[in-house]
Amino acid sequence: MSSKIIEVVCQCGQKIAKYEKVKSGFLIKMYLDKILIDYIGNLSGKKFELGDDIFCPKCNKRIATIKMIHGRLAAKINHGVVKKIST
Repeated sequence: MSSKIIEVVCQCGQKIAKYEKVKSGFLIKMYLDKILIDYIGNLSGKKFELGDDIFCPKCNKRIATIKMIHGRLAAKINHGVVKKIST
């Protein structure tokens, strides 16, 4: 299975992250260990608690919530804020 590198962007235009997406389909979650570049500076290298929210620094809308998915920390995407991405 090949992976694709995608740009995750807020609806306001703020770049959020460059992410390595493995499966095809819509972006539903971002495993934190698959984030290649963290443009907003609060997705990588930070200790998260489950339920923490991540906000866009430009428009202050909630981008994602930290969840445990398949035993790994992931940012569960808020689809009303992040531009639609499908691979």
